[in-house]
Amino acid sequence: MQLCKDCIIKSKAVEVLEPEQLNILQDNCAEITFQSGEKIIKEGLLSSHVAYLKSGLAKICKKGVKDIDQILKIVQPGSYMGLQTILFEKIHQFSVVALEECDVCFIDNRSFKELINRNAKFGYELIVYLCKDELIYFNRFVNIHQKQINGRLAEAILYFADEIKKSNDFFMPLARNDIAALVCSTRESVTRAIKDLTEIGTIEVTGKHFKILNYDLLKTISEKG
Repeated sequence: MQLCKDCIIKSKAVEVLEPEQLNILQDNCAEITFQSGEKIIKEGLLSSHVAYLKSGLAKICKKGVKDIDQILKIVQPGSYMGLQTILFEKIHQFSVVALEECDVCFIDNRSFKELINRNAKFGYELIVYLCKDELIYFNRFVNIHQKQINGRLAEAILYFADEIKKSNDFFMPLARNDIAALVCSTRESVTRAIKDLTEIGTIEVTGKHFKILNYDLLKTISEKG
């Protein structure tokens, strides 16, 4: 395992820790590799560690009243997972599942809280992280509930192209069922929406391979919903 002080993907919170505090982090941290489909965090289990995604891609999901998983967000490297649980609840309120091979650092809850108590700047950066994350979720919540399925799907495709894959030609890590869970729809509706966007020349889709052909039109559909 790489030393915390040498990690090139440290969070802003970890960057403000003093050398002795970095040693505390190092002594109470373990790095684990997960394969696609494996659960990093399981909803309903006792929380004992904060998880930090170093590499890979994961999804955060929560079961609804019909016992169906709803994808709340896609997690990229540099993200904390489980902060809400250690600061408020003792039981995980959601699951985190690897979408590809992921390297994850697990930090003992007690040690993590000790660092918050010892370093105000560390705590401040965590609050900033949580606030930004919540505002992003607020925007996503409004868009999900006010846009039609074609607009929601267009927004999701643009999100993967712009924020995750950094390319208009990419491999979608989500199956059709997962895309439906992400945009709050059904597999059938997502399939029809993909067909609609394909027929008007905005995208080309072969299996999980997505290619944006008309970015501006797809952006307009996303914005107008």
